Amino acid sequence: MSPEERARNLLIEAESTPDPAPARTAIDAVLVLDEPTGDLVLRADRLWTLLPEEGRGTLADRYRGARLAMLRGESGRALERLPPVDKTPDTRLYRDALALHAELLTFHGPTMDALLARVELDPYLVDRPEVQSANQQAIWRLLAALAPTGHRGLDALEESAQIHGWTGLFRALREAGTDPDAFEEAVADWKRAHPRHPGQLLVPELREAVLRPVDPPGRVAVLLPLTGPLADLGNALLEGIAAQFYEAHGTGTSLLILDTAGQEDLADAAYRNALQQGADRVIGPLVREAVDRVATIDSSVPTLLLNHPSRPLQTPFWVLSLSPEDDARAVADRAHGLGSDRALVLVPEGAFGDRVATAFRESFERQDGRVTAEHRFEARSPDINARIGTALGIDASEQRIQRVRRQTRLELEADAQIRSDIDMIFVAGSAADLRLVVPHLHYHRADQLPMLATSHVYEGRPQPDLDLDLSGIRFPDAPWLHPDLNPDPGLLAELASTEEIDTAASRLPRFAALGIDAMDVAAELPLYGRAPHLEVSGVAGTWQQHPPTRNWVRQPAWLEFHAGRIRPAPMHAAAPRED
Repeated sequence: MSPEERARNLLIEAESTPDPAPARTAIDAVLVLDEPTGDLVLRADRLWTLLPEEGRGTLADRYRGARLAMLRGESGRALERLPPVDKTPDTRLYRDALALHAELLTFHGPTMDALLARVELDPYLVDRPEVQSANQQAIWRLLAALAPTGHRGLDALEESAQIHGWTGLFRALREAGTDPDAFEEAVADWKRAHPRHPGQLLVPELREAVLRPVDPPGRVAVLLPLTGPLADLGNALLEGIAAQFYEAHGTGTSLLILDTAGQEDLADAAYRNALQQGADRVIGPLVREAVDRVATIDSSVPTLLLNHPSRPLQTPFWVLSLSPEDDARAVADRAHGLGSDRALVLVPEGAFGDRVATAFRESFERQDGRVTAEHRFEARSPDINARIGTALGIDASEQRIQRVRRQTRLELEADAQIRSDIDMIFVAGSAADLRLVVPHLHYHRADQLPMLATSHVYEGRPQPDLDLDLSGIRFPDAPWLHPDLNPDPGLLAELASTEEIDTAASRLPRFAALGIDAMDVAAELPLYGRAPHLEVSGVAGTWQQHPPTRNWVRQPAWLEFHAGRIRPAPMHAAAPRED
């Protein structure tokens, strides 16, 4: 009798009795098959749902149910059936269940839970070196995917030598970068601190990944909208890309420039043209519809897209972009780092406000923060002061004062106070809008709280007379825009406008900075693909990989307005205001 025939017979027997024991035997017979047919899996799954509820609470049954769901292609249901895995005397069952749980969490998240599950699993794989190697590589990618706040959360875990060893190795090698001597020194120091840590097994792979040379690009194709409504933006990017190309990669390398005019059909044709002409790196396209189109092309050429796609990406595509949503997420991270967990959100009416408010709220809440209130404004509204006061709770405070006066019949001397259920303010909008809004925050004394904005609050050049009322506002931005932070002032001067030439890079400096960084990242994409801990210190910020989404996440510089000018923002919670 074949294993499949035996499984069918056991299913028939189990389906004819309410006893759970034959059902478990039949399910196990299906699960051991190399490729069980759909009807066998469906029948086994039906039997699993009929097991007594208290029986399905055992790890063995939860594991059976999760494996059946996986065979049906329902990983989300598998995760529901296999909640956190408790230790059991059956070591093999514990290992296998933990391995499946870690796999499911790696796909569905949260990242922190997936990482902890894989670290817990690792010691149980010592007799399966290939499986352990794959698990440790997954640990490394999850460490790269973890946000800075997540790393701080790992530091707070007590009595977790294994996870502290992993994070220590990750940080040491991130700091060492691609310098061979720094790599070896970092490893030696780490081994002394963690002499028996299992991560030592991964070190040879990491050494090979980091120190193996990368063939320099021979031809770099750039796909940008150089004509049409987005021409100014595309040309600012191109000026940055070209400047860095000729400074760092010009010898022996050619630059192929293709105009997409912001159209998806032209972007598709340009990408295919680039492949035909032998491009071994591609930067672009920029417009989301064009990005979605290009990302479906079958290609093995490392490609750096300049906008987020609508669908998950596969090799060889990566994303490096500046977006309002990214700024809002950076604000949420900064607020959390300052110790804030109750936010007031003030954003303009319309699509921009909706986008940044949603991105901020989702990121802030993932870090256990709470958006206490959210208000939309029209900066030029004649009653903007009253609207801002309402958002801050001034009206409610005044009503409480009046109520106490009536009840006590006393003339109380009291000033209305801002609401007590917020400890930071996220305000977004253009510089022109916020010059009209922020003075009202000052008027109501809201500047006693951290006030964080997106980079749109700063137009990219000193205008102290115009920006005087923005004092105290902090925002994430490119180091490129501040003389004390810019790592390449010579390149900034090269791209500056003159009396004879007005450059797009000067009009849109942030996108010129993005172009510079895009050129550097694209040239080394094969290296970064195999060494996800590496970061890139660029002129737009420090870029770190997020392997699950194939996205490069920017750690921006933090600036604040002071007497109408910008300066590096302090790390403490409250920014002083100048009267």
